Amino acid sequence: MLRAVAVVGFRKSGKTTVVEGLVRELVKRGYRVGTIKHIREKNFSIDAPGKDTWRHARAGASVIVSLAPREVATITKRSAKLEEIMSTLQWLDFVILEGFRKSRGIAKIAIPRTAGEVAKLVDKFTIACVGYSRRGLPVLKLDRVKELTDIVEEKALPILPGLNCRRCGYPSCEEFSLALLSGRAKVDDCQPMHDLVRLRVDDKVISLNPFVQDMIAGTVRGMLSSLKGAKGKEFELRVRKHAR
Repeated sequence: MLRAVAVVGFRKSGKTTVVEGLVRELVKRGYRVGTIKHIREKNFSIDAPGKDTWRHARAGASVIVSLAPREVATITKRSAKLEEIMSTLQWLDFVILEGFRKSRGIAKIAIPRTAGEVAKLVDKFTIACVGYSRRGLPVLKLDRVKELTDIVEEKALPILPGLNCRRCGYPSCEEFSLALLSGRAKVDDCQPMHDLVRLRVDDKVISLNPFVQDMIAGTVRGMLSSLKGAKGKEFELRVRKHAR
């Protein structure tokens, strides 16, 4: 199950150093780890002017893929929401975010350098601080990577469907996330995470009641029963709107 934690702070606070330490320690413990970096510059591009891939994009390509013996890089010329990107990383155990301090429903490690920055960085989703802190939160130094990783292993939150369906007993996924952090709820209480069928329309998950799930599952299984390799217990339907 993919879980996430965001390392938040202002410029030159040491966010990347903390991300590096967490990634290195989590990988050492046997986890599959990914990272997402938040970049605020509107005109930023990871591509370099003059490169072949840059020329492909300038010619009008929406997706540019460079395939090398030890690396695959994909550049997509469009905007995207964080939730959409994380939905493509479900094969990982952890994703470490650098930035995204205004995000909700994601556990955070704050790196405030002054007492004034604490008020701007620390919120209900903060699980630890590197530097200053409010009372009740663990305060660690940059070199205390193992202790920080222990906290991430215990407190990092799963990526919830974001349906606000209330089937968990809480009014929203955000409130359920806070209940997970405090120990008042368990991941298994989120029923959509264990749904038999998941319907995603234009990267938005649509809530389906158990009856509709059973009906769709039975229909699709009947259609796929003769196909080799299509006999799994769970599957996801993706529907895209056709542009007019």
